Amino acid sequence: MTSVVERLSAELGMGGIVLSERTEVAAYAIDWTKKFSGETPCILRPHNTEEVARCVRACGKLGLKLVPQGGNTGLVGASVPRGGEIVLSLSRLNKIEEFDEASATVQVGAGVVLQALHDDLAACGHVFPVDLGARGSCQIGGMIATNAGGIKVLRYGHMREQVLGLEVVLADGTILNNLNKLRKNNTGLDLKHLFVGSEGVLGIITRAVLQARPAPQALQTALLAVETRDRLPELLTVLRDKLRGLSSLEMITQESITLYKEVEPEARLPFERSYPACVIVEEETGAGESERNSFLERLSSVLESGLAVDAVVAESDTQARRIWSLRDGVTEAISRAGLTHKFDVTVPPAAMPAFLDQMEAFGEEAGELRTLLFGHLGDGNIHVNMMQMPGLSQAAFYAKGPALAERIYGHVAKLHGSISAEHGIGIAKRGYLHHSRSTEEVDLMRGVKHLLDPDCMLNPGVLFESN
Repeated sequence: MTSVVERLSAELGMGGIVLSERTEVAAYAIDWTKKFSGETPCILRPHNTEEVARCVRACGKLGLKLVPQGGNTGLVGASVPRGGEIVLSLSRLNKIEEFDEASATVQVGAGVVLQALHDDLAACGHVFPVDLGARGSCQIGGMIATNAGGIKVLRYGHMREQVLGLEVVLADGTILNNLNKLRKNNTGLDLKHLFVGSEGVLGIITRAVLQARPAPQALQTALLAVETRDRLPELLTVLRDKLRGLSSLEMITQESITLYKEVEPEARLPFERSYPACVIVEEETGAGESERNSFLERLSSVLESGLAVDAVVAESDTQARRIWSLRDGVTEAISRAGLTHKFDVTVPPAAMPAFLDQMEAFGEEAGELRTLLFGHLGDGNIHVNMMQMPGLSQAAFYAKGPALAERIYGHVAKLHGSISAEHGIGIAKRGYLHHSRSTEEVDLMRGVKHLLDPDCMLNPGVLFESN
């Protein structure tokens, strides 16, 4: 009997597209968290949009299901095979095709890595205003498909706000090309928004036109120590008022910093004593000593108010990177320290202090879990991490997951929050979608899926329990 790989290779007739060696395929079949994995007979690695369309048509003809995959840095299992689907990797669509200085737009392939885009635009005196800890691995197509956020949402918004045009391959192989550079284009339905955040269930994003921004003349970076978490919403309000160029506002709890120190014992912590929370502040300003002095003066008034009790202000780019390494280091420490149940949620900023307390209480009540909290103070996005403690078996750890998820997402719903702030639904959260979306909304989303992909070829099982 002819194998799937042989039939697909014969149908495509393109050398180097199909990867089927088991040792090489394995890396595409498990996600970054190591919690979601599956089997796939092969990986398709097209070089351009036309080849993507040919792969889609070939799979459709052979009745094969497809999982689009970018950098595979997601946390909800949306980019790995679940039941023998073919993985279509966009990594080879990695060209930064054109920077248009007049419109400050850049046209890129879906496989462009975020760090590469940052570096390319820096040489043109511009920046791409979305930044993530996974910048060295995550790809633009996947970021669009999940509507990624990151540390600058407070000022610039999610990926959705940066996308001007898209090129997408639909489930029947049709290439939908709308690589628009215009800020104003009011010609009917803005179809690109169907695919931003769609997690690959409606089409495969192959190219995009993104809005860049002129690089700020200067960045002012500081780390604030907070004596009580109860005043975090007040601190947010004051900083937003005083620092009109505020671009990032990140909160890290003391327990998360303690873990970072345990994993990286040589790391230097910024303060001599511990505080309930620390907040990273970054403002975009003009250049020059007067701008710097203005920032220091405005920051001093925050300390005088008692909303923050200590501060470290970066005097150089190196010191700024050291401050940010605390935020990135916490994320890395959690991934290295042990198995973790991750909950990426949003709550109203005013509810944040009580929410942090409640998450720690939930972790303690679940038993043998260490609760690690950090996130984006500016938009209420909290990353809740419940880490396996020594003595808790892997099986017992995983067994705690469903009850924890139901309890946390149910609490988020009561606060009128969202069960997913940045990473989407995937397969990890599809059973809890009702906590954030009404029955009517889910039915409409299913209807759009059926219209664009009636055979449920693309990413089956993602977003919905069944397609």
